[in-house]
Amino acid sequence: MSPLGTAVHEIPHTGFARAYLIEGDSGFAAVDVGSRGSALDVADHLTGVLGSSPERLRLIAATHFHIDHIGGIGYLLRRCPPETTVLFPGPVRGYLNGTERMSVMRNWFVGLTPATLLCTRSVKRAAHLRVMTLAGIPLPGFRRLVRLPYRDRVRFLDGSGSRYPMGLGEWEVIETPGHSSDSVSFYNGRTRELICGDLILNVLRKKGAFLNRFYWDRGRLEDSFQYLLENTRPLRIYPGHGAVVNDEENALLKVAGFRRGRNGRGR
Repeated sequence: MSPLGTAVHEIPHTGFARAYLIEGDSGFAAVDVGSRGSALDVADHLTGVLGSSPERLRLIAATHFHIDHIGGIGYLLRRCPPETTVLFPGPVRGYLNGTERMSVMRNWFVGLTPATLLCTRSVKRAAHLRVMTLAGIPLPGFRRLVRLPYRDRVRFLDGSGSRYPMGLGEWEVIETPGHSSDSVSFYNGRTRELICGDLILNVLRKKGAFLNRFYWDRGRLEDSFQYLLENTRPLRIYPGHGAVVNDEENALLKVAGFRRGRNGRGR
């Protein structure tokens, strides 16, 4: 297992988005494999650092259906056994079936551009800019481009209510829409670890972690964060972009809201 009794392995420099490995008793799950370079980083970490193999990858999961979080899944699957399953949030079923479209994003300039520029420091190889398909681009004209070469290996994360088992040890899925309509987080109550996708960013070294200003629905994003504040107490938050957030009591209290300071309190 990774240090301090945690179940999550950080993988450094996986391109624009962070990718993580969850270690379980029966194997591993990879989360948010966003490019060919990210897929290579995951495979290299399994073999070179953990002394394991992509053959032990049981699941490949995504916190949401954006290209920088799913663009490398097909490449990683090429190194995995046939039984490796891809886990997508429930609404993605509608995208793939053509009955729903991806949510339209807001604050492209104010929210997306600064974070993207700051995340370029994690782009270490040309493969970090390469994706298998154009699926997952939340722009008008691109939202119907959702064809996946591995569609037969996809299973959807949808259960009873907004919080349910992930299917990997003690990990749970918590639906946290806001950044996108299909966003989910993964939480382990025993190790107190939270993989939150793009709900929270930590790309500004001096200012610390904050709620993502690039979103589909600001109110839903704040509601999702409030739910996590009231129902989880993670010691470590693994964001979709930027450094891990650590705290001895509750790392969510280090996250700044839109018009408030730390601790998630006040307006």
